[in-house]
Amino acid sequence: MLIYFLYRIAQWLAWNLPIRVGYRIADFFTWIKFFFAGKERTFINNNLKIILGENNPKIKKDVWCVYSNFGKYLIDFFRSGKMNKQFIDRFVKVDKLEYMDEALSRGKGAIGLTAHLGNWELCAQILGVLGYKMNAIALTHQNEKINDFFNYQRELSGIKVVPVGISVRRCFAALKRNEIVGILGDRDFSGANGIFMDFLGKQMLIPRGPAVLSLRTGAAIVPAFVVRDEQDERCFKYIFEKPIYPQKTENEEEDIKRITEQIAKVIELYVKKYPQQWFMFSEFWNPEKVEIL
Repeated sequence: MLIYFLYRIAQWLAWNLPIRVGYRIADFFTWIKFFFAGKERTFINNNLKIILGENNPKIKKDVWCVYSNFGKYLIDFFRSGKMNKQFIDRFVKVDKLEYMDEALSRGKGAIGLTAHLGNWELCAQILGVLGYKMNAIALTHQNEKINDFFNYQRELSGIKVVPVGISVRRCFAALKRNEIVGILGDRDFSGANGIFMDFLGKQMLIPRGPAVLSLRTGAAIVPAFVVRDEQDERCFKYIFEKPIYPQKTENEEEDIKRITEQIAKVIELYVKKYPQQWFMFSEFWNPEKVEIL
């Protein structure tokens, strides 16, 4: 219950204070977390060593930047109700949205794939505000009040939240209606249904769900990422990548592996480009230690 009230207080502050003031308050609290979370800092440090190179002098600073950017992400999430067309016109540069339109033109829906990078919540919210029919698969929090709070924030932009566990049937129905299903593709929370793929030179368990959903519905996968502008913390770049179209053969398992490999490569590209905005607070290359944010 305490965590729930802290979230509500944070939401009130984020809503009523100027955005830059909110970001500075977030910096203060994330600095406290940074200071006391020694084990977590070690995980992030080890991840960055793999991304940037073992002896890269930037690593120490980048560990703090990960915390700082995550605090800003939370402030943005708590301000979801301020998301409108005017906000997008002023603060978001959208690049290659036509890739999503191309995928939807086939009439089979589209799978919007992103990662725990930048601001993944905005990926769905922006599309919802722009008039796209948007469904987002989300983990269910154990605390019902917190779960309802997070889902309410998402639904402010017209997003339909699809809880993990009952998602398959709803996803099939949404794609059949030619809607978008948003899904995160960089972590396999089950620890059992992923596929080991090469990711930054090491083997990592990558979710197979997006590839399976694509193959069984015919929907294209459209990788898309909302990243914070490195020159102006208030602004974002929303970048769409070329659709990954399902190509069926007689060997479904090989088809799944081929598509999942394409997914891993595009996520790897953005993790390498924006390591300070990849929010992986666990040992990414140790699937047994993956935790839920």
